[in-house]
Amino acid sequence: MQVPKRNMAQQLLYLIGLYGQYLKVYGKTLLEYRADTIIAVIAGIVAQGSTLVFLTVIFQRIPSLADWSFYELVFIFGLAATGKALNQTLLNAPFSLTGYIRRGQLDIMMIRPVGVLFQAIGNSQELNGVGQLVTGVIVMGYAAGHLEMQWTVGTVAYVIIALFSSAIIQFAILLTISVLTFWVQEVRSLIYPITWLYDFTRYPLEIFHPLLRGLLTYVIPYAVGSFFPAAFLLRPEQYPWAVWGVPAAAVVVMSLTYCVWSFGLRRYSSAAG
Repeated sequence: MQVPKRNMAQQLLYLIGLYGQYLKVYGKTLLEYRADTIIAVIAGIVAQGSTLVFLTVIFQRIPSLADWSFYELVFIFGLAATGKALNQTLLNAPFSLTGYIRRGQLDIMMIRPVGVLFQAIGNSQELNGVGQLVTGVIVMGYAAGHLEMQWTVGTVAYVIIALFSSAIIQFAILLTISVLTFWVQEVRSLIYPITWLYDFTRYPLEIFHPLLRGLLTYVIPYAVGSFFPAAFLLRPEQYPWAVWGVPAAAVVVMSLTYCVWSFGLRRYSSAAG
């Protein structure tokens, strides 16, 4: 069957519609496996709630942490947790790449008239991210209410952009690691520790050693998509660059990662090769 020719706008609309179908299937999965969905939501609440309890205990003994108040820390935590949950829910493909290769599924993806990476993303929604996503949004709203933050259309738009930028940055970093699967058989021993580094960005960077701050800002820039957007929303006069810097960083990191992905895919021969 010959693939119909489309211009750029038509192709974009086609991909948006196709991804909508992937999300439709994902939604049906959530409804079909109601017990699993409920358990995932409860697990997300418990996981995020345990951190809030930890912060509450800490702040019963100290008035602030690196000059950040309790509710500021809760907001930072909530935004970082929501960004991670968004990545886990919609962009979990890096964890699936090894399985696609071993099962020969990547070979099938390569002969379809849609990009392999797009298919990997569309097939990789993670059930456990739903509960954490809901909880993260609630935590952000809870903290913002106590901080009396001024919400405008621009502020809401920036939060949405920042959250998706955070998810894209995480996806790009993990995809860069998972591309090594094209050369070695197992990368989970590396990809999971890189994933865990993100948890440091749930707290103010000032409390960490300069080497760790530099790592999370310039080498593995998780903080650019989590701590700095939250810090800008709380203290815009101190972090004005985050208005443009966060989405710009997401574009740059994702562009570099796509080049690495394309190079790795060209080196891929076949599961039977």
